[in-house]
Amino acid sequence: MTRGNRIITLLTDFGTKDHYVGVMKGVIAGIAPKAQVIDISHEIEPFQVSEARFLLKQSWPYFPKGTVHVCVVDPGVGGARRALCVEAGGHLFVGPDNGLFTDLLQLKGARTREITSVKFMLKNVSQTFHGRDVFAPSAAHMSAGVPPARAGKLVHDATRLPGGEPLRTGRRFWQGEVAHIDRFGNAVTNLEAAEFLPLAVKGFKLNIGFKTVTKLVRSYEEASAGEPVAIVGSAGTLEVSIKEAAAAKKLGIGVGAPVELEVW
Repeated sequence: MTRGNRIITLLTDFGTKDHYVGVMKGVIAGIAPKAQVIDISHEIEPFQVSEARFLLKQSWPYFPKGTVHVCVVDPGVGGARRALCVEAGGHLFVGPDNGLFTDLLQLKGARTREITSVKFMLKNVSQTFHGRDVFAPSAAHMSAGVPPARAGKLVHDATRLPGGEPLRTGRRFWQGEVAHIDRFGNAVTNLEAAEFLPLAVKGFKLNIGFKTVTKLVRSYEEASAGEPVAIVGSAGTLEVSIKEAAAAKKLGIGVGAPVELEVW
């Protein structure tokens, strides 16, 4: 990708009711008018850093190297948490130091800097909207070709969140969680299908909320109306769905809900 013509992605919990996302795009356009801005999502549940972490992990590898990703789920905005730029996998990531970048920090060669240079920020930085005043301009400057090294010094103690990966508790048992609820109400878990499906020779049992799911389908069409089923989603993880209905709502579960899996 040519210098000054990079892709910038946006991943936030801002929604689209307010002006926040549009203003961030305006800031980017003023600094890097040639940048292509792509929205990944603005519908993350408010303050759900773990959900943002999951969606970032599922999305960034599908963009070309050199992409700058702006990730703003920031319940600690205006507080002591730092603003970070992470260089990993040939991409740049800009956002708060709250664990959102945990998986990226584990990649070989990953480097993390604290954004401290005022040249990467707007002149007046508010206490409540760093997406506009810090992260959007930082991403735009780097997209326009300014080296990340000018943002600030390297740091080696960026926040890492525990979990995020399922725990195998026995030869036939796993514990995981609901990582995301999509627009259709499917409960997307962090249980990797490739790890347990080969072991489910005779069957499986998935406990989620107050419901036990025992049927695996290859497509939503195979499910019966009103019946909770498991399906392997596009992320390669197990999802719980109800045909043409919001499974999460009917089962009374949300992001972070525990799931238990047994195979035999």
